[in-house]
Amino acid sequence: MDAFTLSQWGVTITVTMPTVAPAQPAPTPSVAVPSDRRRASRYDVSVPVEVSTVDGLPLSNEVTNISASGFRCHSPMALRKGTKVIVRFNNGMRRRAYIAWQIGEDIGCRLLRALTADELAEVMTG
Repeated sequence: MDAFTLSQWGVTITVTMPTVAPAQPAPTPSVAVPSDRRRASRYDVSVPVEVSTVDGLPLSNEVTNISASGFRCHSPMALRKGTKVIVRFNNGMRRRAYIAWQIGEDIGCRLLRALTADELAEVMTG
């Protein structure tokens, strides 16, 4: 037990406190927690594509960042989160996606069906 005494204006108070064990660290999760919500590795690229709304309205002609599960492109149009889009890669492959976020002219899109490792490599090498 720890005790201390305080005296002021002719009054003395002695306080006794139980000894407290040091705090235990929080349990470590058994599975590594990613630093952000993305699970797939991302690659900065400059890949020519056609990104358009499902109605055919063109949005972008270049992907600047890509992963198996999504991509980033640029468009001056303000789009709602959740807007469905189609991306056509130079090799003829098409994927449906939706707008996950937009900051200024940067748009993040999530693919509805992820690219395989071979498809991702093919898209990145043209």
